[in-house]
Amino acid sequence: MKKILAIVMALAMVFTAVTVLAEENAFTFRSGVTFGMNMDQVMETETGLYEIDSEHTRGPVTFDELEYEHVSVNDKPADLTYLFVGNELVAIRIDLEEYAATFDQVKADLTAKYGESAPVDLARLGNGIYAVDDNGRFEGRAEAIISGNVMIIIEADEEDVNVIYVDLNAAYINV
Repeated sequence: MKKILAIVMALAMVFTAVTVLAEENAFTFRSGVTFGMNMDQVMETETGLYEIDSEHTRGPVTFDELEYEHVSVNDKPADLTYLFVGNELVAIRIDLEEYAATFDQVKADLTAKYGESAPVDLARLGNGIYAVDDNGRFEGRAEAIISGNVMIIIEADEEDVNVIYVDLNAAYINV
């Protein structure tokens, strides 16, 4: 009986440790938005006026988009798009409004928070590239930071800087 009790207690401690680690590694965006939420949950959490763009196909993937225009993200004016596959949040795109920040400023802020950046690993990103860009190609300068199971892509073209958070655990990435 003591052995069974000891095994049960050990399993309970392992389960608790795994749960705590999973919670610590979970990515949380502004207002408590997390990957895997459905569109209704994000709308309940997020504030502001929104527009829904359904059945937006990019490459082999069909995204539903929840768009918030002219919001503030980290005290910078931006347009914010939540991308869903199968009503599950899989990516978040921030389009910083023209001249709101430079690539180097955004990169410095994000590397201070999440760690060093490197060239984008397209193989690891898989179909996640279509959450970054409609045609699956970068048009300008791009670097990425890996933080847990999230790839944070900083992309800049001649007009603006974008930051895209992609859930690397999302099923559509390797379909």
